[in-house]
Amino acid sequence: MENLYITNYCDRRCKPFSSITRLSTKDAYSLAKTLSQYTGTSFTSFSRFSEKDFDGYYKKRKRTEEWLYNSFVESGGKPKNVHPLYFVLGESRYLNQWFENCIKTQLLLRDIDPSDISFTFGDSMSKMDSQDRMNPFNKDSLLKFIYETTEDVILFLNELNRQNRYIEVQLWNDSYLEEPTTARDSYFGEPSAQ
Repeated sequence: MENLYITNYCDRRCKPFSSITRLSTKDAYSLAKTLSQYTGTSFTSFSRFSEKDFDGYYKKRKRTEEWLYNSFVESGGKPKNVHPLYFVLGESRYLNQWFENCIKTQLLLRDIDPSDISFTFGDSMSKMDSQDRMNPFNKDSLLKFIYETTEDVILFLNELNRQNRYIEVQLWNDSYLEEPTTARDSYFGEPSAQ
């Protein structure tokens, strides 16, 4: 568990560690229009910015972040931001491909205070309206869940990765991004496609 890390994915045509929900509504729609030029024929990270998809995406993302924030505060979290930045536990081949020209940033989980981070089993937006939705859990609950689920963390995360699934991470404090740690030396599991 010492070398367990989280990964953020960003397309090189975007500004890393930006969130469209941190903008005013007017600026968000304006940025979406600009980003929609990168929407291609296949489903990628830019698909959500297309004219036909953005309105629904944006409204659901705002609702999702309200649920994440309220649940995090209720569980004792102390968010520094109203809108989190998103990571995954370990890595995700699916997200590495979804963000076509990918920049990856990794932070060691051990360096993040439990009051600054939450987790959802799977993509929070896809879980938002799901009947099997579970509220976000904290760092201690995550580690307990992993220990109760498997004796081999590498095997557990590799299996999630093989199924194109992951544990989503919400980081509620931007100060960790001032000096991101590259954890490639401690990577456990299958290498992601570059």
